[in-house]
Amino acid sequence: MSQPADPRAPTPPQSGRLAAGKQDASGPPPGPLRLIELSPQNLYDKCQALARNLWWSWHPEVTNLFRELDPVRFRQLDHNPIALLAEFTPERLEARAAELVLYSRINQAYRRLKEYLAAENTWSDVHAGVLGSKPVVYFSAEFGIHESVPIYSGGLGVLSGDHIKSASGLGIPLVAVGLFYKQGYFKQQLDIDGYQHEEYLQSRVEALPLEPAIGTDGEQVQVAIDTRSGQIRAKVWKMAVGRVSLYLLDSDVDGNTPEDRELTSRLYGGDTRVRIRQELVLGIGGVRAIRALGIVPGVYHLNEGHSVFATLEAVRGRMDRDGFSFDDAVRDVARQTVFTTHTPVPAGHDRFDSGQIEEHLGPMRDALGISHDHLMGLGRVDPSNHGEPFCMTVLGLKLSRRANAVSALHGHVSRKMWKDLWGWRVEEEVPIGHITNGVHVPSWLSWQMLQLYDRIFPANWFRRMGEPDVWQKIHECDPG
Repeated sequence: MSQPADPRAPTPPQSGRLAAGKQDASGPPPGPLRLIELSPQNLYDKCQALARNLWWSWHPEVTNLFRELDPVRFRQLDHNPIALLAEFTPERLEARAAELVLYSRINQAYRRLKEYLAAENTWSDVHAGVLGSKPVVYFSAEFGIHESVPIYSGGLGVLSGDHIKSASGLGIPLVAVGLFYKQGYFKQQLDIDGYQHEEYLQSRVEALPLEPAIGTDGEQVQVAIDTRSGQIRAKVWKMAVGRVSLYLLDSDVDGNTPEDRELTSRLYGGDTRVRIRQELVLGIGGVRAIRALGIVPGVYHLNEGHSVFATLEAVRGRMDRDGFSFDDAVRDVARQTVFTTHTPVPAGHDRFDSGQIEEHLGPMRDALGISHDHLMGLGRVDPSNHGEPFCMTVLGLKLSRRANAVSALHGHVSRKMWKDLWGWRVEEEVPIGHITNGVHVPSWLSWQMLQLYDRIFPANWFRRMGEPDVWQKIHECDPG
């Protein structure tokens, strides 16, 4: 198995629009040098390929390529290279690239992307080969990958975005599932008196790195979720984030009511009815989408409670496919489910009343063959307390084999908050661990600091960030 090319390794320079053809070393002696002219369309296609994989967003040298094409418009377009390229014809792009001498840099960036996607012997190949055939499926209500893709609002989304970028860098077999919010999260404006006003802007699919997610039948995947009040449908988009595929469900499809067509328009908008219907699409719809894509999960990772209805759909699938009883299917699904809790205050956890659960999960309950009280009990700390609402976090904790908070202190808070779920244990033994949030370093390291690190640290420092010896060179850096 070959070693992957170092993404920072220098590449032979190319001059202008001409690239030298290579002669096969096993063939006849080389003849006259053959030159291949890069057409305007070829150059444009390479820029499009770069723009349509969000790998560019954590490679500042590639971001700078797009910025240099038109710095003012790039800023006005929220640094969106697809929207920027839409304002160029291939001929105009070629002229601008010639003016700025960008040909070799575009070719180098394109080659690096192709090498990155084709690399073998990644960290995961060496250390996590068991995931190769059955990937992790990572669910989250929001993903903060780049400002030009406004499907996030804050910390949860930034963590999710960094998580899948890091998985891409490590080569971990992981696919992600979320919702496509055409209006995203609001932009804040302050008036002259200091009052906040929210503004929702409509995103255009054609200006985002989206393509239809194609299922095993060769068509764009669509899913349907039955409720007592009708069916909710959603189509599925695919977004490339390095080596990771992010699948986003979109309820703006024919056949939905006007209300449901707007269901996934806004992140964290609307009342509890909107919220539970969004979470049906994310959880139940997400598992059905993965199934339609032919993906067999090895692990379900549920990032916060918004997606935990996924466990019920996974249980139903086990019962249908393998003939399991409900209890056996629950145990089987729990063995491959990991749940991450974030919210440190009780009021921040989604709760729904009995009527909302029956309206939206009644058909699922019928398929599972359980009573309404049994279903409600899965989301209650005390199943016998009929006045207690259904809590998404409780369902996530009950139907997962491992749960974690996002820092040591948060782990302590979470164990205290949910200790009544394990009334026979002392608080210190409540099975909620912690994994301190990390960051995707290339996304948060400035261009200037990156240049400094490249100069003072070993050539492959970015692959050895967990080794203390790598960082000792910082003491040799001139503080001036």
